[in-house]
Amino acid sequence: MLARWMDYARRMGPAWIVSAVACGPATLASVAMAGASFGYEMLWVVVLSAVFGTTAQYLAARVGILEGRGIIAAARERLGKTWGWVLAVDAVLATYLAAMVLMNALVGVTGLVTGLSSPWWGLAYAVVLSFLLMHGGYRWFENLCKFLVIGIVICFVITALRSPLDPGAMLAGLWPSLPGGGSSALMAAAIMGGAVHITIIGMHTYNTNARGWGVTELPLARFDTVVSMGLAFGLYSLAIFLVGAAVLHPAGVKARVAGEVAQALGPLLGPGALAVFLAGLWAATFSTIMPTYLAAAFFIFDQAGLAPDREDKRFRLVLIGGVLLSAVGPFIKGGFFLLLPVMLALGLCGTPVIIGVILYLLNQKRYYGERVNSWGLNLLGFITLAITTILAARFLLSKLGVM
Repeated sequence: MLARWMDYARRMGPAWIVSAVACGPATLASVAMAGASFGYEMLWVVVLSAVFGTTAQYLAARVGILEGRGIIAAARERLGKTWGWVLAVDAVLATYLAAMVLMNALVGVTGLVTGLSSPWWGLAYAVVLSFLLMHGGYRWFENLCKFLVIGIVICFVITALRSPLDPGAMLAGLWPSLPGGGSSALMAAAIMGGAVHITIIGMHTYNTNARGWGVTELPLARFDTVVSMGLAFGLYSLAIFLVGAAVLHPAGVKARVAGEVAQALGPLLGPGALAVFLAGLWAATFSTIMPTYLAAAFFIFDQAGLAPDREDKRFRLVLIGGVLLSAVGPFIKGGFFLLLPVMLALGLCGTPVIIGVILYLLNQKRYYGERVNSWGLNLLGFITLAITTILAARFLLSKLGVM
């Protein structure tokens, strides 16, 4: 068993990509804000986001492996052109919305660091990002970004372990409850949207294909997903949430701006807390926005029935088009730290469709024979679908003034 796990650890990878995207600035902002605003009351959402994120990504991996193609092509072939278009439009809109808000955050952090706040930073970033996407020579820089993100996560983990955690309140927070008000609806939907989002679910079907995984790699895909989303993403979101609940909430800090979250790291990092936090936030944003452009291009090419190839001029044009579109993001009104949770909540609203399609496909013996979902995986999948739908509907109703 140990030897098998060691082999899996050596070969894992696709789920790490989606986990790295999930561990982005939007999740950081959402869980920090939720903990600071509501204490431990939303701990259950944070825990379930890791469980449901793992479930959704493993289901996506199964579709990618069993179909040998992406989810949009699979839906178009199995369910008809209409469902292919529904998924494609849903995924592309959610992904480009994410890219625009991430560019807004990238520009916002740059303004805080340099003292020069201007939405026109977006054009400069568009040039840099286009160059990196075209030439692919950013691997060393991407690794630097990941190093900075890991560093800030370690800081939050240490701070959480040193914080005066309240075990009783934590236990109570594991019981599902939803505080009233639109802010509560937004935070719950945003936390869940960080892990269960149509962009990363769809992306994962392409990631497994890119690795060339077949049915013999299904156990590896499960290990990959559990370690990446269940453990790594779970630790990331839980540590930041607990710092917000144990440090910021008692101090009355609502974490509405990046600088307020950085305050929690003050006892550990001293005067350099803000600088370190902003560096980590910038790195998380930069490393997240790159695969977002690629995901949108994959969705578009899949719907067009074309094989995605980064050497294809048409694929490159789609990438550049996405980058230029995201340059509009910094002109969106509102503080970037507050826009990040809104982006995740809106993305969650489009996610039940892809989960429903995946669950339908994975229960068709005419397609997959005995490799259809087990009853246990179906149970987890349908609970994931139900809870994400409820949280998304609650958020939408709050925006319409019904709640």
